[in-house]
Amino acid sequence: MSIRLVSKTCVISLFALVTGLLASAQYNLPKQARVDDGKMTTQFVKTGLYVISGQGGNSVLRLSANGLILVDGKLPGNYDGLLKRVRRIVDQPVQVVILTNCDESRTGTNAKFLENGTHIIAQENARQSFAACHPSTDKNTPDITYDREYQLRLGGVEAKLMHFGNAYTNSDTVVYFNNLKVVAVGGLFARTPSPDFSAGGSLVNWGPVLAQVLKLDFDIAVPSAGPPVTRADIDAFKTKIDALVARASTLVKNGVPKDQLMSQLKTDDLGWTLAFTPDQVEHFYGELSQLARESVAPVVAGR
Repeated sequence: MSIRLVSKTCVISLFALVTGLLASAQYNLPKQARVDDGKMTTQFVKTGLYVISGQGGNSVLRLSANGLILVDGKLPGNYDGLLKRVRRIVDQPVQVVILTNCDESRTGTNAKFLENGTHIIAQENARQSFAACHPSTDKNTPDITYDREYQLRLGGVEAKLMHFGNAYTNSDTVVYFNNLKVVAVGGLFARTPSPDFSAGGSLVNWGPVLAQVLKLDFDIAVPSAGPPVTRADIDAFKTKIDALVARASTLVKNGVPKDQLMSQLKTDDLGWTLAFTPDQVEHFYGELSQLARESVAPVVAGR
C-alpha cells in the first residue's frame, strides 16, 4: 500500500496482494434487480455498483480490479452477514470503508473491519465526535481522516470524498463516483430533515450544503435510508428545506418564542410532519436567532 499527498487533496493508492477475479469479470456480473434474504437486500444500481440495505443504513458497494470500496457499514453484530452478502456479488476483500458520518447504523461494523485490515476513512470531525457517538468503545475510530476533500483510487476506480459543511452532522461525507454519475449522500437526503445537533448538525446550513452537491454531475444519489433517488429528488428536497428555514427565520424575526416555533411553522404543504425533540428545537431556534442577528445591517452614524 502506498499513500501520497498532492496539494490539499489526499490521494491513496491501495493494491491487493491477491486478486480473486479479473476486472472484466467483475464488471459483467449478472444485473440482479434485487435480492432479499430476509435481513439484507442487494440492489443493482449501475455496472460495478450495488446497494446493500437492511441491518443499518444503506451500504454502497463499488467493485474494482484490486478489491472493494464500501460506503458505510452496518449496525453492530452484522459484519459476517454483510460480508456474506458481499460475497454473493464478488469474492474479493473490502479494502476501504468510507463513512458518511459517525452514526452507529453505519459504523457498528468498524471494529471488525479494522481488525481484518480494512482501512476506514471519515471526515476529521467524525473522529473527534466518536467518543460522543460511541462512548462504550474506542476500537472503531477511523484510521484515515480528511478535512474538505479526499481522492481515493483503487484498481482503476476513483471516488472523490467531499465535506461541504455541517448539515445532518458536522462530519457529513459525500462520495462521488464520477464515471458512473452516482453520488452517495448519506444522511443528507431523508423523508424529513432531522439534523443530529448533538453531532454538530445544522438545519440552517443544510440547504447550502445540498447546493454544493447539486454542482456535481450525477443522475443517481444513494441516501443512507430508502431507495436510490434522482438528481431532481435532491433538488426538490433542497427547495423544501430552503422554504422551511425561510419560514422559521421569519417567525423568529417576528418575535415568535421558542416554545411556539414548531406549532406556528407551516410544513403541511411540504409533505412533512416534523417531530423535533426539545433539544432539536433548542438548537434550531438558536441557529435561527444567530441568522437573524447576522442579517441585521450595521447602522453607521453620519458625520
